[in-house]
Amino acid sequence: MIFDRDIRHRVPVPAAVPQAATGAVAVGGVRWGELAAVARLQRRAFRPALAYGPTTLVVLRLLPHVRFLVARRGGAVVGCAIGDRHEGRPRVINLAVDPDARRRGVATALLRALEAELPGGAILLMVEAENRAAQALYRREGYLPTDQAADYYGPARAGIWMEKPR
Repeated sequence: MIFDRDIRHRVPVPAAVPQAATGAVAVGGVRWGELAAVARLQRRAFRPALAYGPTTLVVLRLLPHVRFLVARRGGAVVGCAIGDRHEGRPRVINLAVDPDARRRGVATALLRALEAELPGGAILLMVEAENRAAQALYRREGYLPTDQAADYYGPARAGIWMEKPR
């Protein structure tokens, strides 16, 4: 454990994830000062009901079992990936890429880095049934649909459970 030098200097946080360069994008642990940029990214990437706000992002950053990564290009946050353990199983709970940075390998780099940070075992995630691009990414990365949940993302907005065996 290291201590973050931010105003919350007494809050232990996991050591920063080594930066994995992918082209002009570097993936690493989120910094306290980047949470506002991640909140803006969430609003650009998702409709309002799905975007994580600043309070949720602070809570996720504080939780010791959560892995919270960002993709940076030229110092700017262009994506984020958040995962945790739920009932002992690793899961991806959020993957967001700025619309202007999509189709450039950012989501793939984030997903792979997050998978490396999560404990062993099959990884679970939920994706909107209408989000074909995200489903294609997950299938390319070895995720298989396992179930569907009606109205998961709101009325008439189904979600698809996907799992990647490891």
